[in-house]
Amino acid sequence: MPENSRDSEILDVLVLGCGFGGLHGLYRLREDGHRVIALEAAPEVGGTWYWNRYPGARCDVESLAYCYTFSPVIDAEWRWSERYAARNEIVSYLKWVADRLDLRKDIRFNSRLTKAHFDTNAALWHFETEGGETYRARHFLAAAGPLSAPIMPDIPGLDNFRGEVIHTARWPETYPDFAGKRVGIIGTGSSGTQVIPIVAQQCEKLTVFMRTPNFYSPAHNRPLTAADHAWWEENREKTRDRLQKGQRWGGGDLMLDDEINDAMYKKASEFSAEQRRQIYEARHANGGGVVGWAFADAMIDKEVNEEAGNFLREKVRAVVDDPAAKDKLTPRGFAYGTKRVTVGTAFPETFNRPNVELIDVKSDPIQSFTERGAMVGGREIPLDFLIAASGFDALTGALTAIDVRGDAGQSLKEIWADGPQTYLGISVRGFPNMYMIGGPGSPSVFTNVVMTNEMQVEWISDLIGYCEAHGHARCEADADAQAGWTEKVNGLVKGNLWESAESWYVGANVPGKPRVILAYVGGYAAYKAECDAICDAGYPGFRFS
Repeated sequence: MPENSRDSEILDVLVLGCGFGGLHGLYRLREDGHRVIALEAAPEVGGTWYWNRYPGARCDVESLAYCYTFSPVIDAEWRWSERYAARNEIVSYLKWVADRLDLRKDIRFNSRLTKAHFDTNAALWHFETEGGETYRARHFLAAAGPLSAPIMPDIPGLDNFRGEVIHTARWPETYPDFAGKRVGIIGTGSSGTQVIPIVAQQCEKLTVFMRTPNFYSPAHNRPLTAADHAWWEENREKTRDRLQKGQRWGGGDLMLDDEINDAMYKKASEFSAEQRRQIYEARHANGGGVVGWAFADAMIDKEVNEEAGNFLREKVRAVVDDPAAKDKLTPRGFAYGTKRVTVGTAFPETFNRPNVELIDVKSDPIQSFTERGAMVGGREIPLDFLIAASGFDALTGALTAIDVRGDAGQSLKEIWADGPQTYLGISVRGFPNMYMIGGPGSPSVFTNVVMTNEMQVEWISDLIGYCEAHGHARCEADADAQAGWTEKVNGLVKGNLWESAESWYVGANVPGKPRVILAYVGGYAAYKAECDAICDAGYPGFRFS
């Protein structure tokens, strides 16, 4: 071992990342008696929430559901202040968890992983950080995060622009002063939807460059009251049981009447047009991005999907004054749900402000950047700041950015060049003893991520324990099992509206990335049932040696 290695002994497990998944993984594996450390590129815990400091950053899953359930201590002692937690409160929560569970002593901060190579002969993973620190471990738990590798827009001349360029996922700690400034924002996805209304209030002129209008629903965020917390104490277990058994698309529906919630397990045809309208209205008034998932056949029946889409189009158009802006903000040409539904506060209303200009870059593309701004339609739009709310290389990018090599030196980036293949979204053939949380082929971003992370952490920890108990030095996906799972993941989008997806869900936002569905769309309950059955059967589909 090189002398600059901090931990010369062989670890049982090395965990990558200290967001929700990584912190839980570190805790559970340590409780199981393993010698484990976690590497974190940031100087603090939080994962993607640490980096996303942009104004308005907020979770679009209700905070009461977007939190840990594995620890009775954590569950009993923390109290959320808002229905949808803001970024700062989420990071404070994760910092408190790290302190309360005494996790910091096993975390190496400011340690960006650059290499992870598997030594076939020794059956060990070798790791190297950007700072030159090295580690060895028997097992590698990658909790890098599905939305943690930001991408910049590819526009000619951007390097020439002399103003300040900020990506929402790398927002500076010192907040920029937008007073009296001209600001441009590229992107109206989830981050853009949240940041635009706030920056519009702070700057002299805001120009929004929008490629595709998304389906939008208001959050209706508010402080949580004593009555809310009393309701939660009374209904927590029942609600969590419902989410475990049937949750498909996330939170945002915790306090809806059971009758409204239960409709999502029935076909729309089981309700009259008036009843369906009442259900849409109730969901919209409750807030969150769950309006369109009101019925079980929302992604199967085109007419049902279009009805939900038309409802949301109507709601947005009703609050926008300018006819041209109404038209630009109306999503069309794709099915509801095949792009991430955005949730925010006063987003469409922002385009009624006199200092906000909306440019549809499909009809008026940004031709290039100059030193002073952006050229659109032959005119120069002067800018002092450019904010890129341009998204992420989702699900795969955080791992392919690292030099990860398995048996015989094969590169993860190379073997995923035509699309990711995994077994259960957890294991990859040829990469023994490597396990992913929130990886491609798992439900990940199509569920409440914290809930799915918890399930995967517990499942993977049990698998590692199984290996240790049976003296197995290697554990990896079988080639046939991986091919079968990948075929299942891809097959779930065939013959329904998912097949038409053209978004980051299929990698369409990254030039050159293969167009394949990146996450399992069958729902949390079905995924968990499959994983549990595999565990109960002694882990068929894995090769042990």
